[in-house]
Amino acid sequence: MTPIRSREIVDSEDRLPKKRWSEGWIFVLAMWLLSRLVIIVAMQLIAPLIQSPPTDYDYTPLGFTHNFVPKAGWELFTHWDGAWYRQIATTGYDYANDGQKYPVAFFPLFPLITRGVMSLGLPFDVAGPLVNNLALLGALFFLYRWSEERFGVKEARWSTAVLAWCPFSVFGTVAYTEGLFLLVTTAALRAFDNQQHGRAAFWGALATATRATGAALVPAFLFVAWREKRPKIAYAAGLASVGGLLLFSAYCGLRFGDPIAFIHVQEAWGDQPTWGYIASHALSGNKDSLIKLIMFLGGGYLLWHLRNKLPLVALAYAVFSLAIIAYSGALQSVSRYVYAIASLSLALGLVLAKHPRWGYAIIGFFALLLGRYAIRFAWWDWFF
Repeated sequence: MTPIRSREIVDSEDRLPKKRWSEGWIFVLAMWLLSRLVIIVAMQLIAPLIQSPPTDYDYTPLGFTHNFVPKAGWELFTHWDGAWYRQIATTGYDYANDGQKYPVAFFPLFPLITRGVMSLGLPFDVAGPLVNNLALLGALFFLYRWSEERFGVKEARWSTAVLAWCPFSVFGTVAYTEGLFLLVTTAALRAFDNQQHGRAAFWGALATATRATGAALVPAFLFVAWREKRPKIAYAAGLASVGGLLLFSAYCGLRFGDPIAFIHVQEAWGDQPTWGYIASHALSGNKDSLIKLIMFLGGGYLLWHLRNKLPLVALAYAVFSLAIIAYSGALQSVSRYVYAIASLSLALGLVLAKHPRWGYAIIGFFALLLGRYAIRFAWWDWFF
């Protein structure tokens, strides 16, 4: 009987990782579906029913129509920057150094993938949100697996819940790059933490082809390679991660004669608030400015508080990311940029795993804000 019992134990142990993998996927899928359902209901059912004066602006954002009132439809997912990505995916890039706004300010990976999906016959209004939503699902899974490997199932669940239910996860559903950026950066960080340097370089290059702030991976990888005395391939992975940005720069140089056109064009978006402006408005009761400060300063505090618990690469990447945000001057969307730092969801997940009662309250509050932000986005109401 002993051999049979031993075989049963071995078989049970072999099945355990598969069981955990399956349970992890179920949890991730549930968090993704439920949080996306809140957004869809808020945008498609509630927003059109709200009795409010039509939205209007003194200036005209790309894709905006005056006296706008939302009506249920895919178009509600493509406001603000979604209109720029539509232009890139349908007609490509254009640029002139004349102080005007051009789509070259937006990096190419998201519109390139979306264009590929559109080749299947889907319009941009469907393809863009579809790409971003599926990418967010992938990001949630990578974060879950990374947190589970490092800390455990409880921490993995809370980290995933934070990323899914954060109010700014609305940008993981609309035609923006948040979902894709979180996918490639989380995959890169997990790979580097596991010393899978080839994969880290691949995902890192995709990150710098998605958004300029993906460049924070480069110093993070190099610093960790030095600090942990890793082999030369780790340094190579760090340097290779800038590949996406370099390719886009080469494209700009060949097409427009300006390798840093994506930097020069930012001057057209020069009406950015300062930290003093944000702080003064926060103190005077402006909720959006207060949230900007809370997310930025709170994120910094979390990193300091958990500096000895977080994986070093997660800590380094978050610090460099916050530094880029702080000194870039592009402070209008601080909250959205901070949300896209996967390390901070990991950090808050670790805290909530130790204080689940607070965790449930916070996730519930997040869900309410998520619905509210989805409605505001549908109404072309700036909050990010």
